[in-house]
Amino acid sequence: MIGFVCVLVTGALTAWLVRGTIRRRDGRAARGEVIEVPCVLRHPAREQRWLRGRMAVGPSTFAWTPRTRAGAKLDPPTALRQVGTRTPTWREGVLSVNPRVTIVVCESSLGAVEIAVMPHDVGHVLLALERHAAE
Repeated sequence: MIGFVCVLVTGALTAWLVRGTIRRRDGRAARGEVIEVPCVLRHPAREQRWLRGRMAVGPSTFAWTPRTRAGAKLDPPTALRQVGTRTPTWREGVLSVNPRVTIVVCESSLGAVEIAVMPHDVGHVLLALERHAAE
């Protein structure tokens, strides 16, 4: 019984902290500040491999920074243009990415690029892609 209560309290505390982080990031984005959105990127140079990183998103900023050594050697995709969105396949959801993510499919100067972001961050990425394409 005590273990069950501990699990419930830990889950509630984690959810509260995550919601606070999301609220603060949304507030900074609304004020026009640059925010970093955690994401996973599939780059044409690394076929079928998802690379962890963060997307810096702002009124005039749109850049990906890797969090892995494999991603550090990549040329960042330029001239990104959104083509569509999709949900992960069953295999991707089990083996590669969180099954709740939304995958933003883009065309770039290097080929097809896919950006997997959590549903609460999709709006930030889509808005930044729209602004980036208009430049």
